[in-house]
Amino acid sequence: MNDTKQVSIVPHILFGMFCLELFFLFVKKISLALYGPFDLIEKLFPIIAIGLLVTVIKPRLNFYWWLSLAMYIGYLLYGVLISLANQKGMKIILVQMYHELKFFPMMMLFSVAKCEEIWTRRTVNVIKPLIFLCILLIVFQAGASGAYNALFSSGGHFEPGHFGGMLLPRFVGWFWHPGQSALFFTIAAVLISVEYRRGNIRFGYSMIFICIVFVFVAIQRLELMLMFMALMALKVQNALNVDYRPLLALIVFAFFTWLIAYLCIDKNNVWYVLENFESPRVIFLVEAVFELFDSNFWGGGWGTIGSHAAADVAKVYEYNAMKDLWWIQLGQYFYDTYWPHVIGETGIPGYFLLLLSMTFMVCALKRPEASLLLFLLLLTSALSSNAQSLYHLTIFGWFITLLESDPNGWRKTARQPVSNHVGIPAGGLS
Repeated sequence: MNDTKQVSIVPHILFGMFCLELFFLFVKKISLALYGPFDLIEKLFPIIAIGLLVTVIKPRLNFYWWLSLAMYIGYLLYGVLISLANQKGMKIILVQMYHELKFFPMMMLFSVAKCEEIWTRRTVNVIKPLIFLCILLIVFQAGASGAYNALFSSGGHFEPGHFGGMLLPRFVGWFWHPGQSALFFTIAAVLISVEYRRGNIRFGYSMIFICIVFVFVAIQRLELMLMFMALMALKVQNALNVDYRPLLALIVFAFFTWLIAYLCIDKNNVWYVLENFESPRVIFLVEAVFELFDSNFWGGGWGTIGSHAAADVAKVYEYNAMKDLWWIQLGQYFYDTYWPHVIGETGIPGYFLLLLSMTFMVCALKRPEASLLLFLLLLTSALSSNAQSLYHLTIFGWFITLLESDPNGWRKTARQPVSNHVGIPAGGLS
């Protein structure tokens, strides 16, 4: 497969997936019933990713990619073996295998695919009208909340956000959930900053400011902190011309290692977390750690706790002590958790195989800016299910593709006159 054919086919598919995810969110915002068929289309994305990786894209993987791939295959094999050892049914294993095959194939596809600069221009041309529509919808929500709630009865209605001791309404614009809006504009700010520095876009500071405002009005404090951290990292990189990929990988490994060590060293630590951090996420985490203890740290196998198989096939939450939790009653038990199922179902071996795979992947990406986006995704997975959310995998993945495809390399980041860039008109991206 030559590079010309790859450039002509693969970016169209990936850009289409990116646009479809944004469209699906608005459909979901209008009607959950109408969203149903689109949800089925979205479930094909991991299969498309595997198909493209096997049949179309044949990149030369660097040493870190091979390590990451080996660790992830090890994680999958261990998940199957520990499930069989715990007498889990084949249906449970197959269902959970599908969900486990979201993260790595999706992220690998977007990371190794290459595209031309025109795709960055097209992406910015999607972001600009999206910003305009978000402004209109936020003004609509603020000025006529009753009409807004009636029109968008299926989305964007979440409890007020806590800020400075006050309860404030959350504004999500085009998006269905505040976290989706905040993370989209966080990574959009990274792309805009990089492209503005390269001289490929005008009004970069104004667009970044608008992105910050959107994260702020969504009242997502974690995402706001991550955005400023990301922009600061880009500023340092521009000033010092440093490669911070090893540092990002080290932070990921150290943070998640500290987390599992803290919970496993002493059961009193688990009780302390449960008593001082009241949240359904914490309850799932604690229950997963108890399952870890009960399995002598080997894991209880897929379909035990926290996974899609546990909810959809084994239906464990209809029988265990968590059945009265309001998250369970609303069917949200796996939408906001990721690591609990890894901890409880695959134990310490699975946990570290997956963690090492993610750590090596951060190093495997060629551009620090792309590694920065993956770093943000992995950090948010500590408090959410973003690492298995097809929306987040697609959005983060497409932006990683754009950053990884920079032909000039990460060391040539100084802002140049727009007219010096081949293939970009003197007016910049429009």
